[in-house]
Amino acid sequence: MTNTVTKLRTATSTASRKPQKAAATVAEELRRQIVTGKLKPGDKLHPENVLQIEFGISRPTLREALRLLESESLITIARGRHGGARVSPIDVGAAARQVGLFLQIEGTTLEDVWLARIIIEPPAAGLLAALRSPVALAELEANIVAAREAAQTDLIRYADLSAEFSMLITQHCGNKTIHLLASLIYNIIRRQHEHVTQRTIAKASVDKLRQDSIRDRLKMVKLMRSGTPAAAEKFWRTYLEHTRDLVLSAYKAPMTIDVLNEPLGEQRPVGIVKRPTRRVP
Repeated sequence: MTNTVTKLRTATSTASRKPQKAAATVAEELRRQIVTGKLKPGDKLHPENVLQIEFGISRPTLREALRLLESESLITIARGRHGGARVSPIDVGAAARQVGLFLQIEGTTLEDVWLARIIIEPPAAGLLAALRSPVALAELEANIVAAREAAQTDLIRYADLSAEFSMLITQHCGNKTIHLLASLIYNIIRRQHEHVTQRTIAKASVDKLRQDSIRDRLKMVKLMRSGTPAAAEKFWRTYLEHTRDLVLSAYKAPMTIDVLNEPLGEQRPVGIVKRPTRRVP
């Protein structure tokens, strides 16, 4: 740590006429301490006067560095006598909201998002089938039980549970990158499930489609439990392609995603990224 601080002091002193560069350098070091686990969620950073001395910087430069970290949702800053900067858990939901806004600005369609799902989810289903995790299978089965009940009592909750089923597959597949990619578009998928449910809520024929979907999810769990990765992956791809066609047929023209309207159902967390717990020497 001493060598790092010495380097930072040198960098920040030579950049005294460039406070933005100095702030970025300090922010980079604090960011490194956060992501490597040296600073953990809930940890309070040293008081400002201590950090100023530690990094050899002015108060405005330090505050700019802290603002950079706050804008990345890495820390929260409380004002007042007992305030200060504290490390925040990394919330994937914050990144997902930015991704959703970007995709909407770009005019991304539901068909585009469905194609991403068809690329991401089937391999995750195959991986989960290879793992045959009892915990994952139990959660998937519990989701189906809740969905079957909601299909009779609360169709918006049914829509949310349908989206959640996919998230459970990626969450338990054993690949963190796949789950992160799925998490980034989860709210888009969830809103779309709710929207199409609301549009078709008065159609009696749609109830049969819901029951067919529940049976297909039960079959998916059975394939996973039997440990047949290739069959599970193929089945889930076919299921998603069929569901995509049904969903898109509810719209007369290509639909641009909409992430600005409030979801109709209760918000569920997308997930929290856990940082390493070990201390870096």
